[in-house]
Amino acid sequence: MSVKATFAIDDGVLQDARDYVKNNHFKSLSAFVERSIREELARLRQEKIRGALFAAGNDPLFMADVMEIQQAFVHTDNEAVP
Repeated sequence: MSVKATFAIDDGVLQDARDYVKNNHFKSLSAFVERSIREELARLRQEKIRGALFAAGNDPLFMADVMEIQQAFVHTDNEAVP
């Protein structure tokens, strides 16, 4: 469901967006803005995940759990080797 929204955007940014829409055959400026927001939100989510993974890699308790799991499966891992 689409909802109308009002934003204050720098006039230069808005003109660049309008030009891009016109020259790249977007359906509308609204479609371009929605796509841009979706892509930025996806990028921010990925950045948050990367940060959490980095933090986990520096967490001694997490790394101890990883090592424990690896040791628990070492025998089954070796079964796959011919």
